[in-house]
Amino acid sequence: MSRTPWRAGGAQRKGRRRVQADAFAVAGDQATGRIAVAVTDGIGDTVAAANAADLAAEEAVGAALTATPEIGCVRARNQLALSGITADASIITALFDPAHSRVQFTWAGLCRAYALTTDRQLQRATYDHSISERVRRHTTQRGPLPMYDRKVTHTVARHEFVTTSLPTHSTTGVLLCTDGISQSFPERTIVAALLRDDPNEGAELLAIAAGVDGPDNATAIVLRRAG
Repeated sequence: MSRTPWRAGGAQRKGRRRVQADAFAVAGDQATGRIAVAVTDGIGDTVAAANAADLAAEEAVGAALTATPEIGCVRARNQLALSGITADASIITALFDPAHSRVQFTWAGLCRAYALTTDRQLQRATYDHSISERVRRHTTQRGPLPMYDRKVTHTVARHEFVTTSLPTHSTTGVLLCTDGISQSFPERTIVAALLRDDPNEGAELLAIAAGVDGPDNATAIVLRRAG
C-alpha cells in the first residue's frame, strides 16, 4: 500500500485554441510514497508545441520521481534538444515526498504553483518568467502589462530553471497550472477548488471556470493532503 498522504487529480480544456498544447504527467512510487507531477504549456498553437509539452512532461516527471524536480526539468531540456522538435514550452515540476518536510518545485516560464495553508490562506509559490513580471519585480510598476505578460523569458529549452519549496506540515492543498487557469479568475476560485476533498473535483472546477470556450488551453492539477 502507498505511504503517500497526497491524492492527485487533473482536468484540461482546449478552449478556442486549435491544438491542446498543454500537457501533464503524474507518477508515484508505492514503496516510498513519493509523487512527482509535471505541468507543461507548449508555446504556440501548433502540433509541434503540443509535442514539446508532451515530451517535457513525461521526461520531467520520471526523473523527478527518482531524483529532484530540478533534475526532472534538466532531463526534459536534454531530451527536447535530442528530439528534433523545434517548439518550446513552459514547465513546472513538483515532488511530494513523505520523507521530506518540504514540497519541492522547479519551473521555467508561465506555469504556476499555488498552495493552500492549514489556516486556509492561499500562497503563490512561483513567479512568472515574463518581461512584465521582471518589470514588476525590479521597479515600482504595478498592475497588468498586457503587451509583456506572455513574453516568456525562461523555457524548457533556454535559460536557468528556478527551484523553491514550501513546508509540508502547513500545506493542505497544491495547485499546479498553466496560465490558461491562472489568468482566468480571482484567487478565491483557486481556494474553493483546493478546499474540495476530491482533487479531481477541484481540478474540474478550475477547468470549467476557465471555460470550455476560453481563449487559451487550460490545465489544472490539484493535490490534497489527507488528514
